[in-house]
Amino acid sequence: MSIPVLVINLDRSKDRWEAIRARAASIGLTPERVTAVDGMALDQSEWREFKVWKFQLFHGRRPLATEYGCYMSHIRALDRVIAAGWSHAIILEDDADFVADFAPRIEALAQMKSAPEIVKLYNHRLKGFVPKAKSQAGDVVGRCIHGPLGSAMGYLISQQGARTLRAALLPIFLPFDIALERGWAHQASVATTKEPLLQPALSASTISPAGYRKTKFPFYMRIPTALFRGQDYVRRAIYAVRG
Repeated sequence: MSIPVLVINLDRSKDRWEAIRARAASIGLTPERVTAVDGMALDQSEWREFKVWKFQLFHGRRPLATEYGCYMSHIRALDRVIAAGWSHAIILEDDADFVADFAPRIEALAQMKSAPEIVKLYNHRLKGFVPKAKSQAGDVVGRCIHGPLGSAMGYLISQQGARTLRAALLPIFLPFDIALERGWAHQASVATTKEPLLQPALSASTISPAGYRKTKFPFYMRIPTALFRGQDYVRRAIYAVRG
């Protein structure tokens, strides 16, 4: 495949790197490793470009160190795409696994006429899907009225998409997976495949582990969050139908 594949991986997760490298090799891919930012190794005072108060207001809970690390790891991957000048690249987290025909389907997505700048390849949920285009390999690409879709495990991104995201996604005030799909806000065109081209490997994510429930604020403190999400829901629906 002519499109580079980047894999975000923590230094302390060598086994995960070897595992995804083997999975990639089994379908003829040679990924490049991007050293992940280890949020657990940083004190919150060391977090840069992070609006903690805005995260708490709009997301209704305290941020996790792993969320900071995840977000900045994706920023690091975007920087690699921009610096290399690639027309397209795949950015993956190291818990991704591939469908057998991943490579030709990715090539077909990149070659679509008026292809979106970002195509998500896996989501936790897919409701209210509105089809927009179809690749020569048969993948239907579109947007969803309902969301967030969840997961930033893998996506195809163009050079312009990487530049647009890099300029718009800092400072941080949302988890990366939510920020990624908000095309109505950051102005990069975002879509998703109806059928996933990736699937989770058996191991759990080390970049964004579970445990969010304990960080949630009481209901009365999440009223601004509800207002923000309601507004975003309307903007998402308009983006899906009209975009």
